[in-house]
Amino acid sequence: METTVYFVRHGETAENAGGVVQGQTDVPLNENGLVQARLVGERLKNEPFDVILSSDLQRAAITARSIANGREIIYTPRLREWGLGHWQGKNIKLIQEIYPEEHHLYKTGSPDFLPEGGESRREFYERAIRFLEDTAEKYAGKKILCVTHGGFLRNIILHIAGPEVCGAVPPCVGNTSISCIRKGEGDWQIVFWNDMEHLERSIESDGV
Repeated sequence: METTVYFVRHGETAENAGGVVQGQTDVPLNENGLVQARLVGERLKNEPFDVILSSDLQRAAITARSIANGREIIYTPRLREWGLGHWQGKNIKLIQEIYPEEHHLYKTGSPDFLPEGGESRREFYERAIRFLEDTAEKYAGKKILCVTHGGFLRNIILHIAGPEVCGAVPPCVGNTSISCIRKGEGDWQIVFWNDMEHLERSIESDGV
């Protein structure tokens, strides 16, 4: 029995564009993010998902609704971005200046990095992997869509590919990128990762 999970990162926000740390701050999509959500929705709206799950933060929820095309969405805080406490709402350059020790722990991938009022990297990683395994067990043999956040997705690829492939801090994934993993009798396998063809086609079309 094979279980397939598609992941979509939410569309762009003003904070993404401005280098501001969002964490679990509930911010909307910007104009570009709404276009991205429409494009990924057009690409996936007819995909036969058995269940659609989304972070309950609005940037993910709006993206999920663009894909669902009227289908039921289950919203869950378990798919939320990393809770980054007092980093949230601050520009990353300012964070480097006022919290240099914390920023060093973050950049070096320390599992014990813990911003005040937030969750540690270890806690966040464990939350993401528990969600993945719980979801795969609950919907075994199904085709699942999860709309989530960049940090959450980095935990997933780190779990599957390992630190020797990903490095201390796994790579970013693009806004509205699509990724897919699959599990049969063995371990999780990456089918594809960070696919943004729907955005690339739009750019090509605009350039004609």
